[in-house]
Amino acid sequence: MKKQMRWLAAGCGAVLLAGAILLAGGLTREKGTTLILGTDLHYLSEQLNDHGACFEKTILNGDGKAMEYIDQITDAFLAQVIQEQPAALILSGDLTLNGELQSHLDLAEKLQGVEEAGVPVLVIPGNHDLNSGNAVRFTGKTYERTDNIKSKRFAKVYENFGYGEALSRDEASLSYMYQIQPGLRMLMLDVNVPDWQGALLEETYQWAEEQLRQAQEAGERVIAVSHQNVLQHSPQFDGGFVIYGAEELIKLYENYDVICNLSGHMHVQHTGQSESGFWEAATSSLAVSPNQYARIGLTDRQLRYETQAVDVSGWAKARGSSDANLLDFETYAADFFKEVNRNKVLGSLEDEPDGQQMADFFAAINLDYFRGRPDAYDHDDPLFDRWQEVDLFMTSAYVESMRQEPEQDHTQYTLKL
Repeated sequence: MKKQMRWLAAGCGAVLLAGAILLAGGLTREKGTTLILGTDLHYLSEQLNDHGACFEKTILNGDGKAMEYIDQITDAFLAQVIQEQPAALILSGDLTLNGELQSHLDLAEKLQGVEEAGVPVLVIPGNHDLNSGNAVRFTGKTYERTDNIKSKRFAKVYENFGYGEALSRDEASLSYMYQIQPGLRMLMLDVNVPDWQGALLEETYQWAEEQLRQAQEAGERVIAVSHQNVLQHSPQFDGGFVIYGAEELIKLYENYDVICNLSGHMHVQHTGQSESGFWEAATSSLAVSPNQYARIGLTDRQLRYETQAVDVSGWAKARGSSDANLLDFETYAADFFKEVNRNKVLGSLEDEPDGQQMADFFAAINLDYFRGRPDAYDHDDPLFDRWQEVDLFMTSAYVESMRQEPEQDHTQYTLKL
């Protein structure tokens, strides 16, 4: 049978269902559950990276991911997870830079250490993880193609991280339902099908509905996880970011009292609320300053969402590192992000007498925006107007969207249940 796509469109998301909720045998007012969610790690195996000229050029022309130290970020993050001992670690896609098989194999080996430390790990793929033609090995001034990973191999590599212990797996995608504890399940929804990234198959929609029906009949609550977003968090993040027909998916989630959706993909830290009150948190990329993850605390009364930066510097000091960048990683990652973003716009401003100032302004506010703190920059700064005067099409529109963004702290939120 030919597979039909559900094109999921825009939206926006944040508060939900009122009323007391008791997770049977699980959460109580006194004792809650903690989950950790990381996303968009974009791990690159050290076996594929010589840190040479081609790699350096690639990251300097990227979006500010601190890829020079992605191995250290990953190890520091997983060490922090082991120390915190959450009920589960959830990785919501873009596990690798561009779907390199070796990157997946090496990451899975690292995740095994988390499992062995007593923390279950759940993963789903993102749009960068499967069937990628951009999977490469960096070699000096150039690169060479390397093996990528396909869906069947992905499920095999990550068998210990959700797929092997799932309550149910969807036959049409890499989606699955997972039991965190009595009373709480995770719907890990994969929409990165081979034919179209960000599209939900009809079969997968029907499977998800059946899983939610079963959870409801069992008296258990569900948190949904996806890579792409069910809400449009900004006018600049629509096509390619929001799952088409998302309104339909949100209605399904509301019909079955799904608590919320946790996603990533944008690399921007943002929380949102649909008109009907459904809440979503899009967590920023682990690879981008401030290299943060989400800590979710859940009781019968509320869900508490807050971000926490990976303590790369503390991890490096404990291991006797002498690398100045690692020992003050917060500064390094922020400066690298600003450098990349400054250089990205500077060429277009070379005829402007205050072009350097405008580029510095862009880099600074974009850093605050990415880290989920649009309340940290001055929305009345005259340089916002200057950016509209130069009219650099998409860039000027993006700057204006940052000015129009409400002055809100997106790094923390309490959702009443």
